[in-house]
Amino acid sequence: MRARVVLPVHKKCVNGFTLLELVIGIVVFTISLTVVLSLIVPQAGQTAEPFRQVKAAKLGQSLMNDILSRSYDENSDRSPPFETCNAKGNCSTTLGPEEASEDDYDDVDDYNGYTVNDVGGNYSSFGFTVTVDYDSDLNDSTPTDGLTFKRIDIAVTAPDGQIYNFSAYRGSY
Repeated sequence: MRARVVLPVHKKCVNGFTLLELVIGIVVFTISLTVVLSLIVPQAGQTAEPFRQVKAAKLGQSLMNDILSRSYDENSDRSPPFETCNAKGNCSTTLGPEEASEDDYDDVDDYNGYTVNDVGGNYSSFGFTVTVDYDSDLNDSTPTDGLTFKRIDIAVTAPDGQIYNFSAYRGSY
């Protein structure tokens, strides 16, 4: 007699997902993505702020260096013996440009009231305003005698409306 071997019958395994499982997975993924993006997107606008701050600082410093390279007063010597207007006793009492063109500005107070709304180039949409005045805290005398100081204030306006302020002093010495 022959022995019969009976093999067990297995149900066929199906690898995959049902439609319901796919829909639930998509919903969970969408909710997760929404939560992550709601945390990231508000930060994207703030990542540009350090770049604006650096550009504003570069613009402010460049302009300040240009202004400070000028002489103290219209009546100060620009060649040897470099006598200041204080030494001569003829410092100007009005602040503002005596020249018609900004290319001809030769002393720091010529920049008083100087405003540019759009610098252009690498600083497109940046603007600035310059104010120059005698500093009453440092000056113990009138502009025509003794050691005097002019305070230079620059307000750089970034494209987002943020204002960055820079200040320096130019002394008559």
